[in-house]
Amino acid sequence: MLTDQFQFINEKYSQEQSWKDITTEFNKTYKQGVSPEALRKRYQREIAKLESLGDDSVEKAFRLIKQNPQKPTDLAKRFNLDLDGLDDLLDDLLNNRAAIKFHQGYLVFDRLAPTPDNIKHDLNIFSGEGWVKFGLYADPHFCSVYEQIDLLHAFYRVCEQEKVSAMICAGDFTAGNGTVYKGQYQDLKIFGADKQVEYIQSVWPDTTLDTYTIGGNHDADLYKTAGIDIVELVSSKIDNLHYLGKMSATMESDGVSIYVKHGEGGLGAFRSYKAQKIIDAQRSEEVCDISVIGHWHCNLYMPKYRESIVIMPGCFEAQSDYMIRKSLVPEIGGVILELKLEKINGKMKIVRHKVDFLDMGVLKGF
Repeated sequence: MLTDQFQFINEKYSQEQSWKDITTEFNKTYKQGVSPEALRKRYQREIAKLESLGDDSVEKAFRLIKQNPQKPTDLAKRFNLDLDGLDDLLDDLLNNRAAIKFHQGYLVFDRLAPTPDNIKHDLNIFSGEGWVKFGLYADPHFCSVYEQIDLLHAFYRVCEQEKVSAMICAGDFTAGNGTVYKGQYQDLKIFGADKQVEYIQSVWPDTTLDTYTIGGNHDADLYKTAGIDIVELVSSKIDNLHYLGKMSATMESDGVSIYVKHGEGGLGAFRSYKAQKIIDAQRSEEVCDISVIGHWHCNLYMPKYRESIVIMPGCFEAQSDYMIRKSLVPEIGGVILELKLEKINGKMKIVRHKVDFLDMGVLKGF
């Protein structure tokens, strides 16, 4: 249902008008000939869609914008928001949704924005039976004034000592170009794609470990405004940094699969909500043995959800002013994931695993 039609019906319905009266006015306004029963069912289907999203107003607003461009004032009326509430909603939409942007006073869905490409990569990062380790992290936000470079270096040193096979980063590799949320220009220490690439090269960990990374919504912001995939560009300059895709990718080695994903939107009513939604959106044959999810700067471990080991490994960006406004506290560090592999009926299987969350000790900014 078109947004203005839904708002029209919702307003009349809230005035306790009968469906007969609502339908008469609706048909007259929109030059249609629907019956009261058909209009009622159409309205209830729309209500059911929105109710299924719970209290996640960001997700609801995103669905509306994807249908039709929305004025911020219309969203404020729809969700009964004051100016502060509307400001928070706009921050969340523009920060968390790579495909949402402003155009001539409207919030619009940018169909040219990067989408999760989810390319499958066949890699030789381990082989054979026995124990193998991976270092997992997300959201280093290179070029942010809140980046935690020293702690990231320390994490790499620990992973080298633990003899991990490879490092995996779940997106938001950079802080973007300063337009992700209001005031983000003040949170950047390096401006411009070329200078950012040079800077990242200069601070990249001195390591022999290979790192496999995707992009995130901050990286996509630079792609939207300048057409530059900065993560791919950086990866082409650093020998042991390997680009997997814009927002998601699947890695497979010796029959064991790893899904790497950068999320979107707010975290939801409980910590595992969005991770579960991501896995639930996959067909059974798409669900990987391991799912590594970034974006929310927090830790999560589900030992088996739809046959997948699900991990949100935290971040390497300290608490920014934006996060303080949102009452969010980052969990800074990474994860060492240890797997025991055995060949069963000719296929490699994970028979045991251990998850070690490394808290790197910074919880409240500088």
